[in-house]
Amino acid sequence: MFSEKFDAVVIGGGPGGYVAAIRLSQHGKKTALIERESLGGECLNYGCIPSKILIENVKNFYKLSRSGLLKNGEFDWSALQDKRRKLVSKIRDGVEFLLKGYNVKIYNGKAQIKHNLEIKIEEKSGLSRYVYGENIVIASGALPVSLQSIPYDGRRIIGAREALELSEIPSSLLIVGGGAIGLELGTVYAKIGSKVTIVEIMDQLLPGMDKDIAKLIERKLKQIGVDVYLSSRVVSAEVRNDKVRATIETPTETIENTADYALVAVGKRPSVKDLGIDGIGIELNDKGFVKIDEYCRTSLEKVYAVGDVTGPPFLAHKASKQGIVAADNICGKKKVFDHIAVPSAIFTDPEIAIVGLTKDEAEKRNFKVKVTRFPYSSLGRAIAEEETEGFIKIISDEVSGIVLGVQIVGSRATEIIGEAALAVKNRLTVEELADTIHPHPTYSELYSEVSEAVIFKPIHMLVK
Repeated sequence: MFSEKFDAVVIGGGPGGYVAAIRLSQHGKKTALIERESLGGECLNYGCIPSKILIENVKNFYKLSRSGLLKNGEFDWSALQDKRRKLVSKIRDGVEFLLKGYNVKIYNGKAQIKHNLEIKIEEKSGLSRYVYGENIVIASGALPVSLQSIPYDGRRIIGAREALELSEIPSSLLIVGGGAIGLELGTVYAKIGSKVTIVEIMDQLLPGMDKDIAKLIERKLKQIGVDVYLSSRVVSAEVRNDKVRATIETPTETIENTADYALVAVGKRPSVKDLGIDGIGIELNDKGFVKIDEYCRTSLEKVYAVGDVTGPPFLAHKASKQGIVAADNICGKKKVFDHIAVPSAIFTDPEIAIVGLTKDEAEKRNFKVKVTRFPYSSLGRAIAEEETEGFIKIISDEVSGIVLGVQIVGSRATEIIGEAALAVKNRLTVEELADTIHPHPTYSELYSEVSEAVIFKPIHMLVK
C-alpha cells in the first residue's frame, strides 16, 4: 500500500537532486525528495561551500599578514569554524525554503528502489514507508575512497568532511592524494601554520591536468612550506599516541612521517550500495557508477541519474545542470547535457579554471590547433593586487577561429571562466572575444589580450 503517489521522486538532496526537484515542481509535477542526511548534500554541508569559507578567510588573512599592513594580528580559528557553521546553516535553510515553497514533499531517510518504481523509505525514526514515482531521479552522490595502507578511522585518519571541521589547527598534516581536495585543504592549513606534506602516486600534482599548470601550483605550494612527494605512496600507517605515523615510499628512498592528522583524498566511489538498483536492471559502468545517456536517462525506462553517482568529473555545477536536464526531459523537453562545456574550478593558490578541449583532445578531433598564452604579469589588475603568478591559455581552431578550450591559472580564475564556457558552448570565435569590450581594470581583460594575441598581437605585451 503506497502512502502517496508522485509524478517524480528524487533520491538525494544535493546540488543535482534538489535542483531537479525544484525544476520538476516548476513544471507542475507533483514531486518528492528523499535525503538521508542534510539538504544540500556533500557540496553544501561538507565540501564546496564550507571549504570556500575556510579558503577565502584564510587567504585574506594570509595576504594581509604579509602585506606589512597588519600588526599584532592573530588568526581566530574557532571564530572561523563558528562562521562556517552559521553560513552553511543559512544556505541549507534557504534550500529547504525553496523546496517547501515549490511544494516539494521532503522525506528524511534512506531510499531503496523496488520493482515497478516503488520506493521504500527507512526514516530516522525507525519507521518505514513506501512511495511511488511515475519517474525517478537518482542523485545519491558518491563516497570517498579509502586505502588499505592507511585505513580511515574518522578521528586521526580522516576524509575531507572531518578536515573541514577540525576544532584545532594541526601542527602537522599529512595529505594522501594530490588532487583538488587535497591541494585546496593543504593550502588552507599551510597558510595558518600547519606543516603540510602531500603524497601523490602519479608523477605530477592534479593528475590529468596540463603539466605547466601543475608545475606552477607545485612551486607555489613549496613557497608556503609544503613538502610534496610525487611518484610516491603511503605503504603503511598507524595511529599511536594521537599521532599518525606513516611510511612513505618515494622513487629514491623510504621515509617516515609523523603528523597530527592524515587526510586521505584519493577519489570517490558511487553511493549506490543501498539503493537496490542491482535488482531492478539499472546498468552500471566498470567503475560501478550509473550509466546514463545524453538525456541523463539510465537503462531503465523512466529512471534518470545525475551528479556524482554517474561518475567523474565530480562537480556540483555539473550535477545541477544534469538535474535540470533530467527534469526537463521528464517533462518532454528533449534536453541534451553538453559535457564539453562543463567548466572545472579548483580553489588552490593561485586558482585554476578550465573548460572545453585540451590541445591533445583537440588534435585527436582533427582540428588544426593553435595554443596562445597571455601572462598575468602583463595585466594591470593583477599587478595592482600583487597577483602576477599565472596565465590564460586559449586553444583555438586555426582554420575557423573557434574557441575550443580555455585554461586559466591565476587569481580569480574561477570567477572569469564563465565567459570561456559561454564561448565554448556557443562556438564563438577568438575574433568575437577580441571584439568584446571588457571593463578596466579587471581580470576579464585577459580575454581581450589573449584573443588579440591569437589574431595578431596583444596590446599589453611586447611581441616583435
